[in-house]
Formats: sequence, C-alpha cells, structure tokens
Amino acid sequence: MKRLIRNTVTLGAVASLALMLGACGNSTAANSAGAGASSSVDPSLSKLVPDEIRSKGTLAGGASFDTQPMNFYAPGNKPDGVLIDLLNGAAGKLGLSIKWSQIPYSGLVPALQSKRVEIAGAQISKTPENNGVVNLLAFYKASSSLLVPAGKDYGSDTDACGTRFGLTTGSTVNKNIADSINKECQDAGKPELQYLYFPSFNAGQDAIRAGRIDSFLNSTPQIQLAVKADKSMAATLVGKLATRETGVALPKEYSQLTEAFQAAFNAMIADGSYKKILDKWDLATMAVDKAEINDQIPM
Repeated sequence: MKRLIRNTVTLGAVASLALMLGACGNSTAANSAGAGASSSVDPSLSKLVPDEIRSKGTLAGGASFDTQPMNFYAPGNKPDGVLIDLLNGAAGKLGLSIKWSQIPYSGLVPALQSKRVEIAGAQISKTPENNGVVNLLAFYKASSSLLVPAGKDYGSDTDACGTRFGLTTGSTVNKNIADSINKECQDAGKPELQYLYFPSFNAGQDAIRAGRIDSFLNSTPQIQLAVKADKSMAATLVGKLATRETGVALPKEYSQLTEAFQAAFNAMIADGSYKKILDKWDLATMAVDKAEINDQIPM
C-alpha cells in the first residue's frame, strides 16, 4: 500500500486563475447541451462507431460539473473544463456530439449501468470496484493531494493520523489512498483517520473553511486551483499521492464505442489537438503517449 502512495510523478501544473474566476457552479441537476466539438469528422474513425449510435449522432454525457478545472459550468450554464474539451474533441472526430447533464459523482457509475448516461465526463479510475463493471478509457495522468487550512503542512502521510479526513462520496481511488494512509497510522501505533464524506468538492472546501474537517483529499489540479483563489486554504502532500493513468467510463455493453473513442484520442495525440487542449488549461504534465482501455490500463 505504501508503495502505491510513494511511487508518484509530480503533477505540478495548475489551470489559469482567470479561467476559474470566469466560471460558475451549478448545484442543480439541470440538463445542458454541450456544443459539438470543433474537430473535423474523420471518416476512418467515424466508421468505428456502432451504426445505431452513429445514426443518432448524439451521446448522453454526465458529469458532476463541480470540479474545476476538470468539469464545471461556465457563465451561461455552459459545460466547460479540460475533460469536457477533450471528450468533445474526440466525439467530434467520430462525428458525434455530447449532450451533457449534471449528475453527482457517486451517481455516475449507476447512471452508466442503467444507460441514463452513455459517457461519464468525470475522473473514473481503474479500481477493483470499477474494473469489469463499466468500460474504462484512460487518456491522462492524475494524482491526489490534500486541501488544508492555510499554514498547515504535512511532512509525511502519517502527519494526518487522528485528523478529520474529508472524502468525496463514491471516489474509490481516494478512499483507497485514505485506507493506505490509515494502515500506516495503525502500523505506527498512531490514531486512525476519522473519515467524513461530502457530495462534492465544493462541499468539502466549505467544510475546510468552516473548520469541520482538517483536510480534504481530491485531485491535484483542482486543489491547486482552489488554493490560488482562496488564500485561507493551502495544499499539502502535492504530487505524493497515487499518480495514475485515468480517464472516463462508458457502459459495459459499449465496448465498440469505447474502442472508437480510444482511436479518436490516439488520433488527437498524433495530430497535436490533444496537446493544444492540455496547454489551454496549463495542464501539459497530464499528457500520456497513448490512450488505453480496460485491461491495458495499469491498476
């Protein structure tokens, strides 16, 4: 477990503060139609899409839209974020568009299973809980860090022992990281973590401000962006918590479409449009050399 936490690659990039300040959240589960991707349709890729999906031309997408800079609502209730841009770009190459709706993170896998959602535009990593339940598509690197009150810093994982530890409901990756830290605490004879769960990053951030928790575990880019905007908070253990290849998910029955999206992302990597999107968000260090699916993704 400890090796999982220690073997990391620093994810030091952070999205522009101006982009964040121009965005606004949306706490309701309202439907929002995503604009079609700017990518030109690639006929060689479009033919990989199953006929029944290609004929309708639109996919139902779901995301929490409370995770800047990954997915959030910009002014005018417009779906925005690096994941939204990347997915819209890949869909465009396939001749598809995505109609986005807001779904809490914990509800995304159930929505995929019921096909209420056909693609989840939120960070869904390969875990024992997700593996084989949905089709996983990994096309970027991710890591987690801790959001803490300003002035607090942890020199090591075990500095968190005995503290009130915030987690997002449904995030199995971050729960696994927390369990690994908790095991270190137990092995060192220190008090265990006190887990508290929140439905969204915004709720966890509010709990830090109110002093209800001591730290909140979440994705590194989101935490670094929040710290730039609010000097009452800080980030600690940055780049030291489980770097992994991750991405999004589709329904288990959509293997052919998952392979089509994999091909579209590899085409974007080859033609430079993938890098252009990451550079737009100042997240070039998230780049991978190729998109991978299911068993190809390291756990």
